[in-house]
Amino acid sequence: MSESSRHDSTQPPPAPAPPPVGWHTTARQVHGGIGLSVEASFHYDPDDPWAVRITFRPPLGDCVVWTFSRELLRSGTRVLSGEGDVRLWPLRRGGRDGRVRIRLGPAGAFAVVDVDRAGLRSWLGATYAAVPEGGEAARIDWAAETPQLFSRP
Repeated sequence: MSESSRHDSTQPPPAPAPPPVGWHTTARQVHGGIGLSVEASFHYDPDDPWAVRITFRPPLGDCVVWTFSRELLRSGTRVLSGEGDVRLWPLRRGGRDGRVRIRLGPAGAFAVVDVDRAGLRSWLGATYAAVPEGGEAARIDWAAETPQLFSRP
């Protein structure tokens, strides 16, 4: 058999994952009209391509971590977005490009924080550079994930 007629059935190795994308900022927790500074770390892992994680580090107390959709966060930079425990919307005041207000928690027991809209949009741009919109499914190892989806708790 000639070299040109030989069929190689091996698949090329998957592309290496881009590195995680992080952004650290000082958010403003809004409570009763008073703004309190709180450190916030935004994290995006290309191996979990639809999710973003935000860790809030209040001056007193334990860290609080919220995980939700990257698309929800992006949408909230433009229009009122979300429902239930996570709601986001742009504010046109508070900096060059305004701020994004994030409400986390159920009605009656929620926290409200504001973050810089320009910084958030820049960070989201970096996440979409790492994994473009529409390319998320290609990052998932479906053979490994499918059995977990159908396993009993």
